[in-house]
Amino acid sequence: MRILHLVNHCNHGHGNAHVAIDVACRQAEQGHDVIYASGGGDYLELFARYGVRHELIIQNSRNPFQLFRSLLRLLKLCLAMRPQILHAHMMAGAVFGYVVSMFTRVPLVTTVHNSFDKHSILMRLGDRVVAVSEAERASLQASGYKPSSLRVVINGPNHSPRDGFAVAGTTNDTIKIEKPCVVTVCGLHKRKGVHDLIMGFEEATGSSSNWRLYIVGDGPDRQKLIDLTARLKMADRVSFLGSVANPAQILREADIFVLASYADPCCLAIGEAREAGCALIATAVGGTPELLEGGAAGRLVPIAAPSQIAAELRKLMADPAVLEEWRRRSRQGSEYFRVARVNSDYLKIYEDAIADRHG
Repeated sequence: MRILHLVNHCNHGHGNAHVAIDVACRQAEQGHDVIYASGGGDYLELFARYGVRHELIIQNSRNPFQLFRSLLRLLKLCLAMRPQILHAHMMAGAVFGYVVSMFTRVPLVTTVHNSFDKHSILMRLGDRVVAVSEAERASLQASGYKPSSLRVVINGPNHSPRDGFAVAGTTNDTIKIEKPCVVTVCGLHKRKGVHDLIMGFEEATGSSSNWRLYIVGDGPDRQKLIDLTARLKMADRVSFLGSVANPAQILREADIFVLASYADPCCLAIGEAREAGCALIATAVGGTPELLEGGAAGRLVPIAAPSQIAAELRKLMADPAVLEEWRRRSRQGSEYFRVARVNSDYLKIYEDAIADRHG
């Protein structure tokens, strides 16, 4: 199959790009002819290893002339390559893909990675629109997406082509952590609720506990969160590790993983934490309850509720048998969250879109 992915970039630390990178590499590995069209980024060498052809096509410029030139370049590329499917992972790509699809009759698949973004309405331009959880499908349908166009592919980041790939500017994956510990992996901005986790951790552990909290990730709120830990007199037990290329080793050594998000369509880090065997606590938002099997694979708490996070942490910290049981529950069934399954799901959607367009 000839597949063309449309993404703004291929940089580390962006979940929607990670999904596109993983799928593109696995598809090329299977023998498909794959092009990843973007503004470039951290994973160009990885593409070369897997046989993914990268084409420089700027899709998110504020310069209208640049956008017009990029659109013409994409159209010429499609006329030469004659892809069977266009797959847009971001809003700009959806617009570019829609225009090219009208001229070439190539079906367009869009994946709605960030439905909380007001511009995500543009993703409905796809012939097939992929929601990343059943909760997201329901939300998109309620907001006016055509039910006949909607499909669901649950994210799965494990056994990724990115595993072991060194990304410039990221922390060394062999960093040592002290146990017992709690870990989170996320962007450091308000939507991820890291401030609630820090306050919940402080409430659960007090000032004398030997438990530590490790925060993996970076973002605009980093200094605010560091200041918060200082005010709570927790600076000696809360570590900010920055961006880590492959956090799997840290997660394998962790005891508990917490995600305190206020919105999360389908968090990649939960799948990573489950395969690593962390006991899980997460806010019941978006697709998270599905990822935790309605609470069977991890504890669900309300948003903006540090005391609820603290209560669940205390239960796990107080009894090694309880902690081990929730680690077992987390790990059980985690093989579902692997890139191979995600790729297989997408290939079926591609075939369906092609058959519908040309059948």
